[in-house]
Amino acid sequence: MNTQANLNESHLQQTAPDQHQGNWYAVITLSITAFVLVTSEFLPIGVLNAIAQDLQVTVGTAGLVITLPGVMGAFAAPLISVWVKGLDRRYLLIGLTAVMVIANFITAYAASFALILFSRFILGIAIGGFWATAIALSGRVAPAHLPIAKATAIVMAGVTLATVLGVPIGTWLSELYGWRTAFLMTAVIGAVILVFEYLFLPKLYPTSAIQYRDLPALFADPKARKGLVIILLIGLAHFSTYSYLAPFFKNVSGFNGATISTLLLVYGAAGFFGNAFAGYSSNLNVRYTLAAVGVCLAVVFIGFPIYATHLTGAYFLTAIWGFAFGAFPTTANIWMFLHAPQAVEKGMPLFVGIFQVMIALGALIGGFMVDHFSTSILLYSVVTLIAFALLAVFTHSRGLNNPKIIEQASTCQN
Repeated sequence: MNTQANLNESHLQQTAPDQHQGNWYAVITLSITAFVLVTSEFLPIGVLNAIAQDLQVTVGTAGLVITLPGVMGAFAAPLISVWVKGLDRRYLLIGLTAVMVIANFITAYAASFALILFSRFILGIAIGGFWATAIALSGRVAPAHLPIAKATAIVMAGVTLATVLGVPIGTWLSELYGWRTAFLMTAVIGAVILVFEYLFLPKLYPTSAIQYRDLPALFADPKARKGLVIILLIGLAHFSTYSYLAPFFKNVSGFNGATISTLLLVYGAAGFFGNAFAGYSSNLNVRYTLAAVGVCLAVVFIGFPIYATHLTGAYFLTAIWGFAFGAFPTTANIWMFLHAPQAVEKGMPLFVGIFQVMIALGALIGGFMVDHFSTSILLYSVVTLIAFALLAVFTHSRGLNNPKIIEQASTCQN
C-alpha cells in the first residue's frame, strides 16, 4: 500500500499540467464520448411514452429512468474523483465509457422496469465520473494554444450534438423498431468510442490527488459561489420541464411521433448555435451570457402552454429553448474557469454533482407535477426560478465581469 502511494505521489509531482500534450484527435474523441453519454442519459426523454406504455407505468414513474442516473451521478462525481487518487485519467475515462456501454446493453434487454432502473443507476456512475474528469481536463487534451473557453466549448459540443442527433434519432428508431433498439445502438456506438479513446487520449495524470477536503474548493471562492446560485436556479427550471417535453407534445399538443422527432431535432440544432454563441459571448461577459439564457427560458416557459400547442409556435419556442440550453452548460463551466481557475480541477467533481442533482431533482419534481397537475402548470411554476436567477445576475453578482475585461480596462486607464 505504501509503495503504491509513493508511486502515485511520484506521478503527481512529475506530471504538472502540460498544455502541449493534447491534440485535435483527443479533444474530438472526448467530445464524441460526451455525445454518447448525454444521448444515453437523455434518450428516455424522446421515448418516455413508449417506456411507460410497454412497462405499464405512468409517465411520471417512467421519469425515474432520468432521475436515477442523476442521483447516482451526484454521488459518483465527487467520490470517484477522490478514490482514483493518482490514477491516469486516460484509463479512468476508458473504464467509465465501458460502464456506460454495459448499462445501455442491460437497458436494451431488460425484461422488467426494476432491472431498467438498475441499469440506469449504473449509468449514473459513468456520467458522474466522466463529467467530473473530462471538463477539468479539457484544456490538457486540446491542441497547444487553444484557449480554455474554446476547448471547453468543443467538448460541450458533444452535448449539443446529442440533442441535435442522438435524442431525435433515438426517438425515430423507437417509432420504427421499438425503444429498446435505440439503447442498443447507443451501446454499440459506445463500444466503438472505447477504441478511439485507447488510440487517441494522452496520458492524463492529475496535478495532485483530490482529497475529500478539496471538494468544496469552488464553494470556498466567492465569485464561484455567485455563479453557482444562478446556475442552480436556471438548471432546476430547465430540467424540471425538459424531461417532459415529448409527453407535452404528444398529450397536450397532440403531435405524432414523426413531428415530435422533428421538434427534438430543431431543439438540438438550435442548441448547436447556442453552444457556439456561449463560446464567443462568455469570453466577452459570462454574466450577461447567463442572463441571456435566463431571458430565453422565461419566454419559453411563459409561451409554451399557449403557443406550443400549434405547430408554428412549437417550432419557434422549441428552437429558443434549444438555443438557451445549448448555451447553458458551456457558460456555466466557463464561469468557473474564468472566475475560479485555481479551484476548477479539485472543485469540478462537486460542481458536476450539483448538475446531476439538478437533473435528478428536476425530473422528480417534474414527474410529480405532471402526474398530479399538468405540464402547463409545471411550465408556469418554474418561471419563478428564472426570475430569481435574473435577480441574482443583476444584484448579487452585479459588477462581476470577466477577468480579461478588467485587465484590459486597467491597461487602458494606465
